Amino acid sequence: MRRRTVLKGIGAVVGVGVVGLTANELFAPERSTAVVEAETPLGTALKRGEFVGKANHSVSGTVTLYEDSEGYALRFEDYEQTQGPDVFVYLTPAADPDTTSDVRAGVRVLIDGGADGGESTKEGTFTQRLSAEIDPTGYRGVSIWCDRFSVPFGAATLTDV
Repeated sequence: MRRRTVLKGIGAVVGVGVVGLTANELFAPERSTAVVEAETPLGTALKRGEFVGKANHSVSGTVTLYEDSEGYALRFEDYEQTQGPDVFVYLTPAADPDTTSDVRAGVRVLIDGGADGGESTKEGTFTQRLSAEIDPTGYRGVSIWCDRFSVPFGAATLTDV
């Protein structure tokens, strides 16, 4: 009888451990990388926005859209965010993007040096060049979005400079 109780206790501890590891994998925050890039001339500032957090997440800092002879770039300044799994940056047609349809109507911007090939894990001040296929002038918002759980972490409304 006592042996059976001990075995049940060990089974419960192993079960809790497995559940804990699985939950950690699903919900654990990614690690952020703090950066402060030297300011380089980027041409003409077109739009700017200030980040605000959404859905109990924190996002702060500013983002500015620039155009120069090389194309377009987003400059993130004093940028910080709550970290999480599968969090990406999106340019969106919606000025205050916070729904799945807002994000799906936009375009994902992969962050150079971000975790797992482009996730939003960089913090600080940095510039992200946009691919030549993206014409960002028609977009009105920037969303920080968790793809895994379809949850907004934050957003910035882009207004003309």
